Amino acid sequence: MSTEKKVEISLKKAIAAGLGVLVLLGAVAGATVLIEHSLHGHGEEGHHDEHDGHDHDKPKEGDEHGHGEHGGDEHAEGRVKLSPEAIKNANLELLTAGPGKVAVTLALPGEVALNAEALAHVTPRVAGTAREVKTQLGDTVKKGDVLALLDSREFAELQRDVLTAKERLDLAESSFKREESLWKEKIGAEKDYLAAKQALAEAKIEYRSANQKLAASSGAGSGAKGGAYTLIAPIDGTIIEKHISIGEVLKDDTQAFVIADLSSIWVNVTVYAKDLARVHTGQTVRVRAEGIEQPAAGTITYVGPVVGEQTRSAVARVVLKDPGKAWRPGLFVTADVAVDQADAPVVISYEGVQTVEGKEVVFVEEDDAFEARPIKLGRRGRAPVPDVPPATPDAQGSELVEVLSGISAGDRYVGKNSFILKAELGKSEAGHEH
Repeated sequence: MSTEKKVEISLKKAIAAGLGVLVLLGAVAGATVLIEHSLHGHGEEGHHDEHDGHDHDKPKEGDEHGHGEHGGDEHAEGRVKLSPEAIKNANLELLTAGPGKVAVTLALPGEVALNAEALAHVTPRVAGTAREVKTQLGDTVKKGDVLALLDSREFAELQRDVLTAKERLDLAESSFKREESLWKEKIGAEKDYLAAKQALAEAKIEYRSANQKLAASSGAGSGAKGGAYTLIAPIDGTIIEKHISIGEVLKDDTQAFVIADLSSIWVNVTVYAKDLARVHTGQTVRVRAEGIEQPAAGTITYVGPVVGEQTRSAVARVVLKDPGKAWRPGLFVTADVAVDQADAPVVISYEGVQTVEGKEVVFVEEDDAFEARPIKLGRRGRAPVPDVPPATPDAQGSELVEVLSGISAGDRYVGKNSFILKAELGKSEAGHEH
């Protein structure tokens, strides 16, 4: 066989062996990104030359899946290589794994509910017919906004009574001044002066009473506009219920609107009798629900003093501030109540945890690249003691999670914005499908 033919065969075998490829994937925030990835069915980079000339049609012993040293994985571990400029532009947060304190939590069932202290029921104080409805279900309103206008005979009569009382008061004041002047000049009789004085006092009482009745009919959620009775928003919030239509006749106890301030909501947590001694106000709680990726955090503000006869449980209330639209009242949740704290040999920021191929991974700094390393997580949540510092100074605002395996204390990993590396790794794997 000629030398050229031997070289050609060797090259073909080398290609079949799956030499590492560098795929140019593009740019992260304007910087070039290189993804280094090993093809399926082969060992780590650097071992290809040793196996040139061997039969690669069969998997190596102990590697039934054809993944070389990654025998148990369905895919080889990815390595994302970034230039220093790319790391800076992507705003990747590099943190250090290390020992720390995590919360020992008690998982309890709960349900999201409206904050009853931030709820307003809008009802007319007088009967009337809806002339105009200015708001719809789901609208956001401000305190003082007009919600609807009503034509009300009762309200019109109250307004008329005020005007009548005012005219009588003006007349009584005029008569009193005249009689007072005549009495002082010894022209008028004292009994006429006293009668005018009494009439003035009665007119003042009548006018004051008419105004009070009108004010009572208006209330905090209503008023007068152009002769019509108005329903007014008493608080800032969102209209969550609407029971009024144009032309509809409303009674004085009809609930026309319900407005809720959704900037804070409640989570009513079921606390079983056996756990009541461990749950108290002031404890931090992590709230999670199926279908919502990011948990919410709150504090227990109330623990019910009574245990239900049927449920044998009490209710603890957690307040969530600025919860976002995902946390809707009526949603069933799990509340992880931090009842104690414990030392953990290795903790990381939960922002650095990503899911790749159904496995939880963290991107660990390895030489000049980032390796998507599978990890096993343990307890999660910051310790419920205010003066306990986090293990990672750079992760002051993030939640901590214990790592049982996959990463060691002192390892450098990506915390914030680690999803960028996950996205680039996904592009690499998509470009190397078998």
